[in-house]
Amino acid sequence: YRSVYASPHLPTSVSISQYLEEYNPNNIESQKVIFEDDWTGKRLTYSDLRDESAKGAFGLRKLLSVEEEGVVCICAPNSVNVVLLIHAILRCGGTAVLINPLNTSHKIAHCLNISRPQLRAADSSTWLAMLSAVQNSAMKELKALSIDTYHCPVNSFNPLEVFYSPSYANISRSISFPELFSQTHKLPALNLSNRGSRDCTAVVCFNLGTTGKPKGVELSHYNIVASMAGIRSTDPTFWNGNIRGVFFAPLCHICVALMGAWLGYYTMLMKQYSLKGLLKLSAQIEANALQILTSIAVAMTKDHGFDLSSLRKVKFIMCSGAILLPKIIEFLHKSFSSAPIFQGYGMTETNISTLRPEEAHMVGSVDRLFANVEARIVDDDMNDGECGKEGEMLIRGPSIFRRYMNDPVATQQAFHDGWMRTGDILRIAKNGFLYLTERKKELIKYKGIDDLAPAELENILNSHPQVKESAVCAAWDEAQGTEIPIAYVVLTDTGKSPTRDVEDTLAAIKDYIDTKVSPYKRLRGGVVAIEEIPETRSGKILRRLLPARMARERHSKL
Repeated sequence: YRSVYASPHLPTSVSISQYLEEYNPNNIESQKVIFEDDWTGKRLTYSDLRDESAKGAFGLRKLLSVEEEGVVCICAPNSVNVVLLIHAILRCGGTAVLINPLNTSHKIAHCLNISRPQLRAADSSTWLAMLSAVQNSAMKELKALSIDTYHCPVNSFNPLEVFYSPSYANISRSISFPELFSQTHKLPALNLSNRGSRDCTAVVCFNLGTTGKPKGVELSHYNIVASMAGIRSTDPTFWNGNIRGVFFAPLCHICVALMGAWLGYYTMLMKQYSLKGLLKLSAQIEANALQILTSIAVAMTKDHGFDLSSLRKVKFIMCSGAILLPKIIEFLHKSFSSAPIFQGYGMTETNISTLRPEEAHMVGSVDRLFANVEARIVDDDMNDGECGKEGEMLIRGPSIFRRYMNDPVATQQAFHDGWMRTGDILRIAKNGFLYLTERKKELIKYKGIDDLAPAELENILNSHPQVKESAVCAAWDEAQGTEIPIAYVVLTDTGKSPTRDVEDTLAAIKDYIDTKVSPYKRLRGGVVAIEEIPETRSGKILRRLLPARMARERHSKL
């Protein structure tokens, strides 16, 4: 199956910074504000982004010796300064490693061990976790730069303060951001004419495999340019400089930091998500596009203390995370004057598809393939299936990630004869529209966060003295419109002793695991005692036979 959309021209020796400078599809005015954050009021114009990132790139090269292919990790909540730093890193030829600021210090340490950066940047909300992670990682020396903008004057380019503790001897040097970005010289955009853009990694984002360990997804300059051009080519009437919206997801979801910089549309960056805050900000900036998750759409149907009629400027609703139920779509149409609602499908490794506004009537579909994307639907033996039949989707195209960082085995397993295995079960109709049936992978997607691996939770559960075996799967919470993790445990003899109340034991087990994981990974579905975990002869857990999984599948067929 091939995309029906025109394939854009893709230069093979142009860096992201060069592409942003040389390809301005909307003739954006230099003084147009394209980024703003909600906690400092700081603004960044189309020309500011290019000028200030050029100064920052020179500072990275001169003061911190970040050369081409040098690795810099960022772990901080959304701000204009994070956007600036990302672009400065790319401009000087470095690799921007983006770590979710919600991660625990243990998870951050794992990301550091994978990426082995020479510089780490964090802000006041994440710097302690980062320092702890550095101490517990294999890093021997690490320069420090900490992002913090809450105390800075509006429109000031002095947003960063250094947080440095002498007790952490493996942090070799720290430098202030004002010093980094106050250079008089500007570094030219990275030139890749001699080595091409396919083999030059620009960004590393972290995805979580079914083993529960994060994998660093390497995206090359070529991958990202192909992704941006493909999105634009798929729907140029929507993806242009006229978009106004609020972005609440962490900037480790890299698309907005680059697409906004290229197309010149306006994005208000939200530091910390709340439903009322999202709706209030959207009304305040007169957003014409509302980007939400399925769980947010469900929450909007309830009493949230906000008058949706104040969002009268909203003309488009983009929703991801799960397919919307018809009753939720009906509510959104009534609330937003029948604004088209379109959904998409993708993953950290690549973009795959999205609905265009004029195709929003295709309820249940995640639309057609993006420009430059090819797909196959195969059975368990990797044989191509008939049109309309369900099977695992394999994809191929220039936007597909380069490799998993320092993990050749996982990289090899991700591909089959040059096609990337999505691990998802889909069907493609004769008209080319895609319908997502289920994820073959076992990841649980809680409110759009798709890095919740059952194996990670099971490892912690199995360390509890009253747990003999455990299995975790997704249960569906219709009230929230999201998957939630639920655990099934086989208790030890002491755990089900006549002198011990089973419900108290299960509550204690839940408390035990909830204190050891990030808030979004807590067992919101509870802990249930069963006599036996369903397994194959080889010992692999059969999650589809767990009660919550079976109940969800029965519900989906109603």
